[in-house]
Amino acid sequence: MLDFWYNKAMEVIRTLLMFFSHLLFIGISYQLLISLVDWSKFIHYRPENMGRLRLLVLFLAIASGYLVSRFMLELIQISQYLLYDFH
Repeated sequence: MLDFWYNKAMEVIRTLLMFFSHLLFIGISYQLLISLVDWSKFIHYRPENMGRLRLLVLFLAIASGYLVSRFMLELIQISQYLLYDFH
C-alpha cells in the first residue's frame, strides 16, 4: 500500500515538473521572440494586424518553448537512466 502512494506522489511531482517546465520555456521563448525579432521585416505592419501578430508570436513561442522543454526533460531523464545503470 505504501508503494502505491509513493508511486502516485512521484507521478504528481513529475507531472508538476513537466507543467512548470513547459510554462517556463514558453515564457522564455515568448520574451525572446518579442525582444529579439524585428517582425516588421517579415510581416506587413498595419495597426489592424497587431492582434494577429501577437497571436502568431504566441503560437511560435508555445511551439518552440514546448520543444525546448521536452528536450531538456528528455536530457534529465536520460542522465537519470545512465546514472542508475552505472550504480
